[in-house]
Amino acid sequence: MKSSKAIYFLLTGAIIAALALFVAFHETETVDNKEVIVPLVKEVIDAKPIIVKPTREETAETIKLEVVRVRPDGSLVIAGKGLPNSKIEVISNSEVIAVTTSDKIGDFVAVPQKQLKGGEYFLSFRQTTEENKVIIAKKSVAINVTGKEDDVPIVAVFDSQGKLGAKVIQAPGLQKKEQNTKHGDKTNIEFIKKPQIKILAITHDSKIGQLVLSGIAHNGVQVNAGFTGQETSSTKIINGEWILSIPGKLIAGKQKVFAVLLGKNGKVLSENSIIISGKSIENANGKTLIIVQKGDALWNIAYQRLGLGNRYLDIVELNKNKIKNPDLIYPKQIFIIPNRIN
Repeated sequence: MKSSKAIYFLLTGAIIAALALFVAFHETETVDNKEVIVPLVKEVIDAKPIIVKPTREETAETIKLEVVRVRPDGSLVIAGKGLPNSKIEVISNSEVIAVTTSDKIGDFVAVPQKQLKGGEYFLSFRQTTEENKVIIAKKSVAINVTGKEDDVPIVAVFDSQGKLGAKVIQAPGLQKKEQNTKHGDKTNIEFIKKPQIKILAITHDSKIGQLVLSGIAHNGVQVNAGFTGQETSSTKIINGEWILSIPGKLIAGKQKVFAVLLGKNGKVLSENSIIISGKSIENANGKTLIIVQKGDALWNIAYQRLGLGNRYLDIVELNKNKIKNPDLIYPKQIFIIPNRIN
């Protein structure tokens, strides 16, 4: 009996021991699994940290090209907008061909000293800010000049980063095509242009003692012009241009010269005026005084008024006291221009 009880206790103890070993083994395995898994997760997280790439505001740092014109003789003018008071460089085949400075609002005009000879050109633009930060413009320009007198150079603007296709802005027949499109589209801006008048030039004709005013006008029938407080003169508009003479002696002191655009019913549609002194007219000595308009460049003024863009140097010479930087001129400035040479 005693032996049976001993065997019973031994078997019971063996079973309990086996169960204890099984439980202990199972718990150890579970703990070991947890201890192995946790470090692996940590390693994965540490090995692949989240990286946030910094972004920058491209629009404030790139140059905006507004005008790119090339004449058949290779004369080039470029106008646009960049950061204020920055140096703008035009680069062709790693060579800087023009340098200018943007004004206080970022406007600039660049004119190379030399005309482009026949061939292909790829222009890029570099801007250096007041803080000496160098920025390369995203837009580039491709030009093809044949060198022939009657051939219109081809000009295309494209995205140097390859995100946008090229846009041809000048090519033989392109202007004519655009004009046809304008006449065919009644909703075009040319047909809904607001009435506008501008005084562009003043000349004192000493022989007959008259001041001659000229300018442009749109969407009106008559122009009245003169000096404040004095009798005005009237003229008709022909092909968007007007010219009239104001009789009388040379004005004294500072005077307001004005021009108004009238409609068919005599209603004033638009007005333009400038302040000018009799001394300025006298100093011109019979030469024409031009009034700078928004978007004007000396090169353009010389080309339109004198027939050759490079004659802007003559304008600078006549207006040394007013032109400190040929690339920086402002609306409503008044310059003497030399006589046209046939």
